[in-house]
Amino acid sequence: MGKITKDKVIHQVMKSIPATARVFEAHRMGCKSCGGGKVETVAWGAAVHGLDVETFLRELNEAAESGESHKK
Repeated sequence: MGKITKDKVIHQVMKSIPATARVFEAHRMGCKSCGGGKVETVAWGAAVHGLDVETFLRELNEAAESGESHKK
């Protein structure tokens, strides 16, 4: 998938890079079971949950690079 960007669709990110699901979960984002995640972007999800999109992207990309979950 390459670098995760704010315009990537949430479910595509989690499907392509399973380790990122834990980052969503750490922020109490139920994206895995939410139908909206099929069409909504990472930027939208961050905004709705009151997260700074750049910080959130950094966490997702760190998880993707390490293959492990990001621990807060």
